[in-house]
Amino acid sequence: MILNEPYANYQKGIAAYLDQKDIVLNPDMKLQSIEAVKRSVMNNLGIAYVPQFSVEEELKNGSLLRLETELDGKSYPGVCVFHRNRWVSPQMELAFRILQEQIEVDYSQYKDSAN
Repeated sequence: MILNEPYANYQKGIAAYLDQKDIVLNPDMKLQSIEAVKRSVMNNLGIAYVPQFSVEEELKNGSLLRLETELDGKSYPGVCVFHRNRWVSPQMELAFRILQEQIEVDYSQYKDSAN
């Protein structure tokens, strides 16, 4: 099993799933980025459980294959934090706007105190 964030919620999810199925994949390979994980899998060094958005292009062009599991369709919470007393840059403002549009995050209660 190739991991990049062993304590991420999605990695904990696959670990629990494998434990429940009595599947042991040893040893784990821990890498610094999802890109490194993808390249390792493409070079037949193991398998990985990563967010689908991170491998969309590779799935489309066939360089990676998706394995179906009982975890398909499961979503994991994400966390976005920022210092409420700091200036919000235009890039952060854009990121907040995208989050608000795409996943209905409402940060407006914090916006005034962040500027």
